[in-house]
Amino acid sequence: SIKNYKNILKTFPKLDIVFDFLLNNISNKTPDGRYCITKNIYAIVSISAPKPKKERFLEAHKKYIDLQYVISKTDNIGWKFLDNSFKIYKRYNGTNDITFYKDKPDVFFKLKKGEFVVLFPEDTHVPLCNLKPVKKCVVKIPKEYLLGD
Repeated sequence: SIKNYKNILKTFPKLDIVFDFLLNNISNKTPDGRYCITKNIYAIVSISAPKPKKERFLEAHKKYIDLQYVISKTDNIGWKFLDNSFKIYKRYNGTNDITFYKDKPDVFFKLKKGEFVVLFPEDTHVPLCNLKPVKKCVVKIPKEYLLGD
C-alpha cells in the first residue's frame, strides 16, 4: 500500500523521489499522459481497458523497472519469474523496452486503489487481466538508477 511506502524506502532509498511524486501529484483527477519525474525517470498515467484473453502475454523489460500504482479500480496482474526456458512471442523491442512471452503466469494478484507493485527485469508480468478499466500510474525507473551497473 502507498500508506506503507516507507518500508520500501528502507531497502530502496532512491525511490523517495518516485513516492514523493506519487503522493504529491497523482490522484483520480490527474489527466492521462506522460510525466517527467527526473531526466531518466518518468510516469505514464492512463485509464486502460482490460486486455482481451488472446492478448494476455507475459512481458518483461531489460532497461526499466516498473512501479505500477493503481489510482482507481482494481488491476489483476499475472506474474512469473523469468528463466531461459521461456518461449518468445515477440522478440525484444529496444524502443519500447519490451519482450513478450507465450508462457503462462504462475500466479495472479490483485492491486486495489492505493496499492503498488515494483517489477524488476526478472519479473515477467501481464497487467490488465480485469473485467473493467483501471486507472494506473506506471513509473519507469532505469534499473541502473536503482540497482547500479
